[in-house]
Amino acid sequence: MGIDHAIGFGAAASPTGLIIGILCGLIPLVLGLRKRFVRPALLGFAACVFGGAAAGIWGGALMIVLTTAVVISYAYVDRQDPFTSRASIDQVSFEETRFDFFIRQMAALGRSTRAATRALVRNKAGFIGFLGLLFFFLMIVFGPLFIEYDGESHMERRRPGASSLYQGPTREFPLGLDWAGRDVLSHVVYGGKNLILVSAEAGLLTTIVAVALGSLAGLLGGVVDQVFSALSNFILTVPSFPLLLVLASVITFDNMTYLALLFAALYWPTLMRAVRAQVFSLRERDYVQAAIALDLGMFHIIFREVLPNMISYIVVNMIFTIRSAMYNLVGLVFLGMVPIQEPDWGVMIYFGRAKGAIFNPNAASMLISPIIAIALFQLFLVLFTRSLEEIFNPRLRQGL
Repeated sequence: MGIDHAIGFGAAASPTGLIIGILCGLIPLVLGLRKRFVRPALLGFAACVFGGAAAGIWGGALMIVLTTAVVISYAYVDRQDPFTSRASIDQVSFEETRFDFFIRQMAALGRSTRAATRALVRNKAGFIGFLGLLFFFLMIVFGPLFIEYDGESHMERRRPGASSLYQGPTREFPLGLDWAGRDVLSHVVYGGKNLILVSAEAGLLTTIVAVALGSLAGLLGGVVDQVFSALSNFILTVPSFPLLLVLASVITFDNMTYLALLFAALYWPTLMRAVRAQVFSLRERDYVQAAIALDLGMFHIIFREVLPNMISYIVVNMIFTIRSAMYNLVGLVFLGMVPIQEPDWGVMIYFGRAKGAIFNPNAASMLISPIIAIALFQLFLVLFTRSLEEIFNPRLRQGL
């Protein structure tokens, strides 16, 4: 299957990834069974198999960390706490080795993972959004194992007397055929990967830039704040999508990552100003002032004192930024301003317009299928933010 599948950059799930997942799953399985926590052990093994099969080494490694942490959290007893260790106060040792520190941190991660899982399941709307996103993930990763991509023209599929190769849904082709006689279902299954990945990349880059500049502007103030604020005000005065159209027509995007970078360069000011305002408020808090007085450093203040109190707001805004990026990317593809590369949901809409699908009743599924896929993905993203708010905001979890 090749190294791309093993490291997690293949087009779909692979037997190599499945083997990686099984090997990764042995760690939480053996650890859980040894501690007699059968259910966490089996769930951890299944999660590692799924993660490895879906994303190779990266997915398997992530699942190893999370599932092992969950198993440790069930078995962990803090020997420094006389109430949990059931030891007398004179028997409690407050000396901690590096291994003890590692186990304590893993137990804390496991408890956080369990709390996040409960918050995810508890919010019904958010859980529906999670299941919907999981469906798209399964379709993109595992769908190619069952549906072969139909990328060649098929003149032989033209019906007698028909004026085009367009066909409506049939038993053989549940979503019909497109302008070249190709299976629309295969294009829906294969067409979401690049669009979703580029949108997620654009949203992540935008959030990183906005949070970094907003945090520096809020904490440093003075000239730094004035420069960043003036730059953000200038970019906000320029219509973003028309400027994106102009730049997309001038720049050749051989790599879609460059398009994500361009999106991040144009759409960071809104979130940056919101983060800046939040940091202005937080820096007056006692714990931030204490960190400044102790000269703990800018890195510590930002990542240990400020960002944890804004993480819920930042993550939710990142989700909405991904949503906005997807609409803008589809708009660029629809207008033909970026390279047309199949398979892609946006390209399906573009060819639907260019090949006259709007005026052919038999071609309705070719246009409607990618539109419904994009709309459902956006809906599930918005619903998922309901659970994210509870996961990253302990006050909301306590209120339920």
